[in-house]
This record gives sequence, structure tokens and C-alpha cells, in this order.
Amino acid sequence: MKTLLVLCLSALLMPLSVHAGDLSDHVFFKHFVGQWTATGELKGLDGNLVKIEEEWTGKGDGDSAFVLEGKRTLNGDTQPFKWTFTHNASTDTYDAVLVGNDASQPLRFEATVSEVNMTLELKAITGQSSSILVSEKFGDDKFESILSDVTFTNDQGQKTLEGTITHKKVKAP
Repeated sequence: MKTLLVLCLSALLMPLSVHAGDLSDHVFFKHFVGQWTATGELKGLDGNLVKIEEEWTGKGDGDSAFVLEGKRTLNGDTQPFKWTFTHNASTDTYDAVLVGNDASQPLRFEATVSEVNMTLELKAITGQSSSILVSEKFGDDKFESILSDVTFTNDQGQKTLEGTITHKKVKAP
């Protein structure tokens, strides 16, 4: 469960849309290039609180891929994470795979990017009906902050954990 939480919380960050090629040049993803830090809290249904701190770097990774890689601390426990976003040019769809400390348990997300609103939605089905939803939007006109709204739901559709993580650009490429 802890690994799933770590992987899912990694879901605190983004996918894409449009054409094949280097995604670091993509109209949406180009704003994720560079070094970032993040802080936030997720509140549980039972009142528990998960404090989150992150440091990550975003960069293109060959043709039609983009990687966010770093470390995340959840309530004092620090672990590595890596998001890999890929674009399928033939279907014009995006996928995101989140890998945490245990690389043998990747978590797959469907990704939807709005180039008009400059937003990203990530959704992973984690059980019969349980899911993780991450909605991301830029927090300013300079694209130097990202707000990630994260929601976990159980098989009954009940929200079990939710909150916002704020990412701030530390260094552009």
C-alpha cells in the first residue's frame, strides 16, 4: 500500500498532446523542462495527513517521450520516482507511467492535455472502481508554478485522500 501511495502521489505531475517528436519542444511540456521543487498535503477520509516534498527535473527523452525524475518525501520517508510520458502519433494519445522505489510495480495513467487551457489530467484505475486522478494547471502566466490537485477514490467511489501539491520552478534549462 505504501508503494502504491508513493507511486500514486508521484502522480502529482503531468502528460501531454499533439505531434510526434521531441516532447521537450511540445507547446505544453516545454514548460516542465528544468529543475523544480514541490510541497503539499493530502488529507485522508479518516483525518490522516500526508505531507509531501519533492525535487524533480523535467526533460525530453528521445523521440516522443518526456521524463520527470526526482525524489519525493512522504511524511519523512524519501524515495525516488520517475514519470515517463509517451505520445502515440498514430492514435494521437498519451500515456504516463510512474515508477517508484520498486520499479517492478509501474503505475499506468491515461493522460489528457489541453493546449488551449494548458492543463493536464492523469487517471489511473487501481482496482475494481478505485482510481487516482491528478489535475494539473499552471499557477501563473510565466509557467513557473504548477498546481496539482490529487484525488484517490476507493471501489465505492468515495474520496479517500485528496489535496493540492504546488510545484515551483527552481532553474530553467
